[in-house]
Amino acid sequence: MNFAKKPDNDFRLFITTYFDRCRAECPKLEAVAGKWTFEDLIPGLSDFDTRFIFADGVGVEDWARMSSAVGRVHTALAKEAPRWARILEHLPGLNLTLAEMLDPRTYYPEARQWTYYLGDRKALGAIEDGLARKPWTPRDESFHLRKFATYFGPYLRGIDPPINIGPWENKYPLHSRFMHYFTPPVQSALSIVRQKGMRGKLAALRGAKEVFPHPEVIDLVLEAVDRHYEIPEYYAEPRLTEIERMLEKYLNDAYACLAGQVSLIEIDLADTPAKLKEKISAVAVDPRERFFEGAKFSRFMKGRLLFYAEEILWFEAAWLIRNELGRIVNNFYTLPLETFALARFGEKIPPETALERLRGDILPPDVCEGARKFVRTAQAPCEPGEEKAVARRVAEVFDPVLVMLETLGAELNRSNPAGP
Repeated sequence: MNFAKKPDNDFRLFITTYFDRCRAECPKLEAVAGKWTFEDLIPGLSDFDTRFIFADGVGVEDWARMSSAVGRVHTALAKEAPRWARILEHLPGLNLTLAEMLDPRTYYPEARQWTYYLGDRKALGAIEDGLARKPWTPRDESFHLRKFATYFGPYLRGIDPPINIGPWENKYPLHSRFMHYFTPPVQSALSIVRQKGMRGKLAALRGAKEVFPHPEVIDLVLEAVDRHYEIPEYYAEPRLTEIERMLEKYLNDAYACLAGQVSLIEIDLADTPAKLKEKISAVAVDPRERFFEGAKFSRFMKGRLLFYAEEILWFEAAWLIRNELGRIVNNFYTLPLETFALARFGEKIPPETALERLRGDILPPDVCEGARKFVRTAQAPCEPGEEKAVARRVAEVFDPVLVMLETLGAELNRSNPAGP
């Protein structure tokens, strides 16, 4: 195999440039964070999972405006710097105010796994101090059990196609297996054992050697990452299949080590991936938590879709658009309405029934009709080659959904002033 040379690491340049440009368009933007630690950002292969923190007092109109503005920044950078196509895979997924970051009602365990890079030091200090003082809670355990269950089982070939990787595409099979589908469950398993959210992926692998069996598996992964995956024999059969089975067995053994370490479920060595998911699904979760976990991802979705709809020759967006269309109705309509109804009415009802009950009470009629139009638009057939046009149409009808989610979220906070 011929491998392209590992590129220079310009993630710091990207983070600084992106933050400065977005802040110029969004004066209420206070800080930028990103998932994992800096050493986990593999040049040429990693994207950057941006997390933005804003000043308090941001309203729904602000979110809608900033979503489009950040989409334009994204587009401009993608056109100016083709080398950043992979890094710019999507707009910031989570966008929270400082108050939301500090409020126990909207605590999100993933925040323990962010690196806080740039911004208002007072705000960042308050966030980091608050997270450092916060004890491990059942919410943390639930988060990491669900994260582990997501990846528990054999690697599914084709699940993670290489998008916008460029000359390093032939290295992606190992990057996908090691950093996307093996390291996250190891990281969550170690977080559970240590009762501490482990921030770094590679740091978690090193820590796992002290806790779980078969440290030689971790050594193999760490060596491959260190060599930028330039190990030709790992890509050939039967070695690639052997590696997949080795990683799967490691996760099985790590799961066994969670026995006696969790309180929400009983660990059985005979648990299959399906059985584990079944057990976790049976755990009672405050519907308000479920609502906020999904709804908070909506704020920059319009800008994300508009960015994907742009014509940028060196940016492949079709798969990314289909991925969003496949989950957008569930994430921003079905699940929020079901969980809000459960919190509000104490019963599980279909989303359409919930929307009708809320019509004219909490939600204005035009917002309800706008949400229905969004569902019809997002669920319409998307023929090959029509992805960008569909993305644009969905973006154009997204504003009422954002209004609905922000309104329902504020109502949940009003009904729960003291927090959990």
